[in-house]
Amino acid sequence: MLNAKPPFRPKLPLLLASGLLLAQPVSTIANQVECRPGADGGWVCNPLETTGKLPPRPDKPVVRSDEPAVEATVQAPSQRAAREDAERAAEVDFSELDWVPRDRLSEAQRAAIAPYCGGDYIEPERIGYDDDTPFDELPIYATADSSSFEQNRDTGTLEGDVVLRQGRLQAQSNQASYDRNNNLVRLEGNVRLRDQGVLVLGNDAEMHVDTGEARVNSVRYVVHEASARGTADSLRRRDDAVIVMTDGSYTTCEPGSNAWSLHSDDIELDREKGWGEARHVTLRVKDFPVFYTPYIYFPIDDRRQSGLLVPSLSYSSDSGTEYTQPYYFNLAPNYDATLYPTLMTDRGLQLEGEFRYLTPRSEGQIGASVLDDREDERELQSGYEDQRWMYSWQHVTDFTPRLRGEVDYTDISDYYYFQDLDTFLGINQGDFLDQRGSLAWQGNHYRAALNVQAFERATITDITPYERLPQLTLNGTLPYQPGGLRFDYGTEFVSFKRDLMSGFTTDRDGNTGTPAHRWYDDRLTGLTRAEGERLHLEPSVSLPLDWDWGFVKPTAKYAYTRYDLSLDNTGRTTLGQRDGVFYESFDSNQDRSVPIFSVDSGLYFDRPTQLFGQTYNQTLEPRLFYLYVPEEDQRDIPIFDSSEPAFSYASLWRDNRFSGRDRIGDANQISLGLTNRWIDSRGVERQTFSIGQAYYFRDREVQLRGIDYRDRREAQSSESPVALVYQYRHNEDWRFTSTFNWDTDQSETRSGSAMWHYQPADNPRKILNVGYRYRNETMRFDRNQGIWTTNPDYGQPGDPDYIANYYKTDQHDISFMWPVSNQWSLIGRWQRDYGRNRTVEAFGGFEYDSCCWKLRVINRYWIDYDETSLNPRLNDEPDRGIFLQVVFKGLGNVAGGSMETLLEESITGYRERESNAF
Repeated sequence: MLNAKPPFRPKLPLLLASGLLLAQPVSTIANQVECRPGADGGWVCNPLETTGKLPPRPDKPVVRSDEPAVEATVQAPSQRAAREDAERAAEVDFSELDWVPRDRLSEAQRAAIAPYCGGDYIEPERIGYDDDTPFDELPIYATADSSSFEQNRDTGTLEGDVVLRQGRLQAQSNQASYDRNNNLVRLEGNVRLRDQGVLVLGNDAEMHVDTGEARVNSVRYVVHEASARGTADSLRRRDDAVIVMTDGSYTTCEPGSNAWSLHSDDIELDREKGWGEARHVTLRVKDFPVFYTPYIYFPIDDRRQSGLLVPSLSYSSDSGTEYTQPYYFNLAPNYDATLYPTLMTDRGLQLEGEFRYLTPRSEGQIGASVLDDREDERELQSGYEDQRWMYSWQHVTDFTPRLRGEVDYTDISDYYYFQDLDTFLGINQGDFLDQRGSLAWQGNHYRAALNVQAFERATITDITPYERLPQLTLNGTLPYQPGGLRFDYGTEFVSFKRDLMSGFTTDRDGNTGTPAHRWYDDRLTGLTRAEGERLHLEPSVSLPLDWDWGFVKPTAKYAYTRYDLSLDNTGRTTLGQRDGVFYESFDSNQDRSVPIFSVDSGLYFDRPTQLFGQTYNQTLEPRLFYLYVPEEDQRDIPIFDSSEPAFSYASLWRDNRFSGRDRIGDANQISLGLTNRWIDSRGVERQTFSIGQAYYFRDREVQLRGIDYRDRREAQSSESPVALVYQYRHNEDWRFTSTFNWDTDQSETRSGSAMWHYQPADNPRKILNVGYRYRNETMRFDRNQGIWTTNPDYGQPGDPDYIANYYKTDQHDISFMWPVSNQWSLIGRWQRDYGRNRTVEAFGGFEYDSCCWKLRVINRYWIDYDETSLNPRLNDEPDRGIFLQVVFKGLGNVAGGSMETLLEESITGYRERESNAF
């Protein structure tokens, strides 16, 4: 798919800073003179008289006519070749560019650069470096070895180590002359112009004092903070303050090495308008051109400007070679637009664009895309359209400080749009796309909301979800609390609707009509096909009691739910049966009333202690939670939004083991837990350990559809699994987290996870992750049978599409990025699924990093998901590929931007590593 970001962004605007050096006039000068603006607008210059020490002169520049080229290559050099390059570079003196070799840097300066860099640009200390006084209030200082003035020609001349200084600006040359008649200053021989963080070198320069027009020839420049340098045949400041460079170049490579460089025939920078433009721009690797664009228009400050943005070029197996040339429209200060035309060799021209707006009370964006798709591999598949389109609208409005409205709406032409095509618009690309609008009012003690939510299908392998058309909620707390009592309430009205698919799908090969091609929606039976309205009321009263040593919180709730339901004929004739007996029936009007009583309590103990010579505050926090909910028969209530979350330590303290409103679990239980924390002197929890278990005084009879509590051992057990949570942070370098749930009745692990992460704070380039996850039982909705189950298999044994352990989690995940030298690092990941006995993903490769460019190469194997049919066995196909990423520092990704996303998603700590990279 297309990269989400352009492959590189030119940094030519950095040259703008050099123009500041050309903006200030220079006046008549003597050996030591001080010039100030006169009352008539001219300059008044007097010999400098001071009893103090004069400002020191800058060091004399090293005189050199050209810069020897040191051989460089884009192929990752061997350690020996890299060492030889560094030795050759060290032999050449680049001090005139403020370049300081590594062995001459201070310890602090060496720490600020990468260990593989041969040096750095260090701006020498000088008077006025950080002077921010307005220029019209600053005098000009001038010094030279000798001076003369020709009265008949009205020309003054300085010769020998000429230095002109005004505030932070400084100019040096072998000779300087001032033509009073033409208001022209000429600098000749080894011209050096300085501004804060910028150095410009040239053979000669001219400056028109009255107009500000200036010109420097045979330019070389350095931008210290960016570690960048470049050249230009000439640099000219026009009288309209526009900077023009001819035959300019830019690179971040060390002096003497041009592994990559950016070249342009003509560059214009307009400071007043905040834009720049370049013509005939070429990116060269060494001396070989690899990318060309005839014209580019770019901003040079924070102001937005219309024009072409940086293009991107990539290749994908889905669409072939892809070229995108974005264009930005700066329509107004508070709204803009961007067009992303993308030419794909296998599909055609895709036009995508977005419009963004911002008002005092609103913000949002509107996006759309169209494509006449030439790729016909899906032409026989259900729902496919070759006229492909997408549009979206995201919007937020604060009508008042209390009333907010939101819209999130996306629609697509077919189910496979986001499987085949990418987008630049940052849209959520889940299996079902949001089509939602809401209004919310925030009161002092309550919140009321109106929500309408529908979905657009972006998959063929899942059940259509219920839409909420509409949903009304009102939740809050009464403002008065007599005797410390807290009165809360929660109310909800929602109408659940959905349009179920019917009949058969057609797969990519044109096959249809068999039971395996029947839509999953069409396989639903009984109450799973119901629609209806639900009203839920839940008032509660609690008495929170808190002390320094503990807390007690008794709570009483009353949950009332009313349903008005409808069921189609298919649902009425397929109500759930077990052994010939119906376990559910349809009642169009029904209600449910359930009281809920709980008491949550805990104690706090703490003491100072020491471990391995370190002082800690150790806590011991026992907790007890009692819950009572009477059993209420809920088998005839359809399930609209309820499920049963996997058991964990947090489950011990919930008053309902189900999520949603359609099931309220019966309970008569007590939960015991104990937490131990080790907190260091900075308040950081170095170690946290929690263990707990629930004890049941009765069976849990309320279950999800299709489950009989008498057939489920967990529902009849007298105690829950023992739940453990452990976290340990040894220091800033590594941490360990683990969860573990042990089933004492069956003497087996219900679920667990362990994750160890190592990344030294003083060297974040080192990353090592070792993890393992296991879950033996997960409550899920079986879309084949239309019931809830904990069976980890897809289908039934003997079925042609049967997959054992399809829903079971039993995986390890190992990933690393590890430097083996200053410039070389190894990259790898291995994710193994033991349940299905297969590798989910594995890749290995290397990274080569230098001061001005970076190369990554990985060989990747992964399970690619592409919906060709309803059978997941056919949709999971192994794939292989070799991925290349080239980064030219100062420009960005030139190739392989998708690898950035891959590494960030696969290797924990990668983003921190890149954020702290040199």
